[in-house]
Amino acid sequence: MNFYIVLAHPEPNSFNSAIAKELRNFLIQKGHKVKFNNLYINMFNPLLSRKDFPINNHKNLVQFPKAQLESFINNTTSSDIKNEHDNIEWSDIIILQFPLWLYGMPAILKGWCDRVLSEGFAHQPQKNLWFNKSKLNKKKILLSITTNGKKNTFSNNGRHGSMNIILWPIINAFAFSGLKIIKPFIAFDVIRSSQKQRECMIKKLKNYAD
Repeated sequence: MNFYIVLAHPEPNSFNSAIAKELRNFLIQKGHKVKFNNLYINMFNPLLSRKDFPINNHKNLVQFPKAQLESFINNTTSSDIKNEHDNIEWSDIIILQFPLWLYGMPAILKGWCDRVLSEGFAHQPQKNLWFNKSKLNKKKILLSITTNGKKNTFSNNGRHGSMNIILWPIINAFAFSGLKIIKPFIAFDVIRSSQKQRECMIKKLKNYAD
């Protein structure tokens, strides 16, 4: 199978970086094909702006979904976004590796979603091309998430509340784009975990992804 791993963590020596690299090597050893994108090292631009649509610079108002659609139809999508589109189209399974920060994705990954899961490519609601009718609906996505909080704090009675509620807007955004959701893999309490516990988490993710 073809796996596309997207890593969103600014620290090269972080557990997120380690788990993503271990997973990449494991999948390759298992005979899968893998593409890997470290958003921070590759300096991905997360800012959706007029710069993505230079043909529209003369307009007083740019409606970004409409501009994305026009760019996709006219084959004028920014080269960095087109490269991400190609990676997604090539893949069978997309794996996003990221820490849960302030109950959401890191800004760079949210920006990746804003720019890459674009109108025309991932969805076109006016033509009912979204959710299970999107052209991406044969592709799967796995969220591999780390937290500083303990598992019991992410519950209905816990300090942070239910993880299902926290992740719902993230998961639904990917479902909106047609991607099939694999149950997220969550590594809890990573800051206080021992090296042995972290190695166990990595092993569980390998077994989960294979």
